[in-house]
Amino acid sequence: MWYWIVMIVLAVGSFLMLAVSFAGIKRRNDMAVNVRGRRYEDEEDYDELRRRTGREAPQTPQERPRKKKRRQWKILLEDIDSWDKYTFTFYDSVGIGRGSDGSMYEKYLPILGDGRVSKIHCAIIHKGDSLYLKDEGSRNGTFLNGERIAGPAAIQRDDIIGIGETRLEVQRILRESDQ
Repeated sequence: MWYWIVMIVLAVGSFLMLAVSFAGIKRRNDMAVNVRGRRYEDEEDYDELRRRTGREAPQTPQERPRKKKRRQWKILLEDIDSWDKYTFTFYDSVGIGRGSDGSMYEKYLPILGDGRVSKIHCAIIHKGDSLYLKDEGSRNGTFLNGERIAGPAAIQRDDIIGIGETRLEVQRILRESDQ
């Protein structure tokens, strides 16, 4: 007998918890949402937002400004002499140099064994739909396929990047696809 009473109480309690959860979810979905994701239950809170920011908050997803999606890049480099492979996944830039501090770059490749490499020698950056190799004011220059570069130069698969005595081959360049 006690078994059935406990089971009925548990079933009713579970049903009530589900009902309260679904009601809370429905109530949250019915609230107005501004650009920053804050929720406003009544018109007074919405008016407060307009007074503070001086602009209207979009009401529908079509009215909200669309953020441009940043796409990731992946590059695989191989040191031709030592056969060391380096893989970087990044959004903006990869720095290459002899120094250990590459904090100004998203990713950094330290080339420690080469004295002809500057502390911050060059960078791989993206512009539009391509990757570019850019010299960062190095003393001995940056070379792409044996030619010294003066400004940003587009790189692609099988290119050879020369910095000091080190030669890096671009094995692969991958870009996150549009969704």
